[in-house]
Amino acid sequence: MRRAKIVSTLGPASNTVEVISQMIKAGLNVARVNMSHGTHESHAKLIANIREASQKVGQEVAVLIDLQGPKIRVDKLDKPLELEAGSEWVIGTTKDQKDYPEYKDCYIPTVYEKLVEDCHDGARILFDDGLMVARATTRDRGVYKIKVEVGGTLKSNKGINLPDCEVSAPAFTEKDREDLIFGLKQNCDYIALSFVRRKEDVQEVKYLLHSLKKNVPIVSKIEKPQAVDNLEEIMKVTDVIMVARGDMGVELGNHLVPAVQKKIIRMCNQRHIPVITATQMLETMTENPTPTRAEASDVANAVWDGTDAVMLSGETAAGKYPVRTIEMMSSIILEAEKEPKERPFLRDMDLSNVNASVMVAASMIAEKIHAKRILSVTESGHSCLKISQFRPKTPVLGVTNHIETVRKLSLYWGVTPFYLADYDEDDFDFQKDIVQKVKENLSLENGDKLVITRGDGKFFARGSSNSVKVEIIKDRPKVPGGGDVLQEASDNKKKILLDTSVCASCQNCVSICPHDIWQVTEDQFTNTYINEPRINECTMDYECIRVCPTGAIEIIPTDI
Repeated sequence: MRRAKIVSTLGPASNTVEVISQMIKAGLNVARVNMSHGTHESHAKLIANIREASQKVGQEVAVLIDLQGPKIRVDKLDKPLELEAGSEWVIGTTKDQKDYPEYKDCYIPTVYEKLVEDCHDGARILFDDGLMVARATTRDRGVYKIKVEVGGTLKSNKGINLPDCEVSAPAFTEKDREDLIFGLKQNCDYIALSFVRRKEDVQEVKYLLHSLKKNVPIVSKIEKPQAVDNLEEIMKVTDVIMVARGDMGVELGNHLVPAVQKKIIRMCNQRHIPVITATQMLETMTENPTPTRAEASDVANAVWDGTDAVMLSGETAAGKYPVRTIEMMSSIILEAEKEPKERPFLRDMDLSNVNASVMVAASMIAEKIHAKRILSVTESGHSCLKISQFRPKTPVLGVTNHIETVRKLSLYWGVTPFYLADYDEDDFDFQKDIVQKVKENLSLENGDKLVITRGDGKFFARGSSNSVKVEIIKDRPKVPGGGDVLQEASDNKKKILLDTSVCASCQNCVSICPHDIWQVTEDQFTNTYINEPRINECTMDYECIRVCPTGAIEIIPTDI
C-alpha cells in the first residue's frame, strides 16, 4: 500500500472523464485546479468531470483550488524584446509608457502598478523564471532604469520576480477572492494560497472563510524568501504547507532549494502539519514516456525526507503522458517506501493532547499485535490527521459518514478513506456493521486483528477519539483447517478440535476451563494446545467455544 499521496494538476491533456478516471486508477489522490489559467466556466466543467470520474471509479479524490496570487508579469508586447547583456532599459507600467517618449525603444511595460515604488537601486529584476537578469540602477520619476546582466528574448506575459524587494502587492488579490468564492460554490476540498509571505496573509483568508461559515483547509505555498524567514509563524495558522520549488528557485536561487526543502519538511513533520513537495518532479515526462534518473531520485528523496504528498504540474496538465506519469510516480514512491523513515522516539513527542496520545497508543498496539488495519472512526478527519503524522507502520482506514471528510482524507499520508453511506447512528451496531463491512472489503479472515479508535459516546462525535479497542475477526465457531494446523483429541464421548492457523493465543480458553484441558507452550512462543490426557474431564459446557474470539475451537459429541 502506498502511503505518500499524489497531487496532480489537471489541464488540456487531462480534463475529460475518461482520462481522469484512468488517472484515479493509476494513483491520483488530489486533483489540482490551477486558477491562473482558464475561466470559471471551464473550471466548473473540469470539477464536474472530476466528481463524475470519482463516481465511475468508485474512489473519491480531493479537489484543490490553487489561487493565482499577485503574479507580476510583463504586459503585452508588439514584438519580443531582445535584452542583450550590458544593455540598458527602463521598466514601468503600461499606462505610463506614453509619458516617456524618450524611452520609446527601450521600454519594458508591466501590469504591476507598484513595481517602481517597491524597487530600489541595486535590486535584481528577474524575467521569465530567472532566465534573464537585470539590476535596477536609477529611478527616473515613474520608471526605473535597469541594466541587463544576463540577456535573452523577452516575450509578452512572462513573469517578473523581485527577490531583493518587499513587494507591497497583497498575497490575496481581488481575483483570488472571486476565485475563492467560485471554489467554495463548487465544494472544493482545499484552497492553495500563492506567494504567502507572513501569517497575516493566511489569516486574511481564514477570516473570510469563517465569515462565510466554511471550514476548508488552506495550503500555504512557500516560495518567497520572506515566507522562509517567517515559516514558524506561518505554520501556526495554516493547515497544509506546499514547498513550491518553482518561484522558490527563482527567488532564492536553485542551489538553496534542496536545503530549504529538507528544512521545511522536517519542521512540518515535527509540528504535525501535512506537507506537499511540488514543481518539476517528473518534468521530462511532459514530452517523454520515462523520467530521468535524477527526477526519480528527486521523488524518492522527498519521500525519504518525510513529505506527505508529491505534486505533478505541467507533466499531467499539458504533457503527452498524464496517466503514465502518475503510474511512474506511484511506482517510485512504493519503491522508496520499502526503506521506511525512522520515527521519533516517544519521549520526543508532544502527547499532552489526549487525541494525540490515543493515536500513538493505537499505532504501537497495531504494530505489536500485527494488526491488519487501524480503523480511525472520524467525523471531521482530525483523528486521522493526528495518526497520520505519527507515521504508523500499520495502514489506516479513515472510517467516516461524511463525503467531504472522505475527500479531505485523500491527502493524508498512510490513510485510506472508508465511506459509510446511508448510515443511521441510532440504529447502528458498531461491531456488527463496521467490522463486517471492513472485513468484506479487505477480505479479512478469522484471526485477523483490527485496532479501532473512536469516542465513548456517538461513534462519529467530533473530536472525541479517546479510546482504543482491539477487534479480532471471527465467524461462527468452526474448524476449517487440516493437516499440521489442526489438533485433534477424542475419547468415547467427544472429539475436540483446535485450528492453530486461526488461534490467536489469547488464552481465554485456558483461563475459563477449570479442568486444565487447554495449555500454552512454555518456550519463547506462546501457543495454545490441547492437553490430551485431560479431555475425559471435559463436561462439554462449550464455555471455551463461547470465549474463543476466532472460532478456532470445536467440540463434537460422538456418543449420539
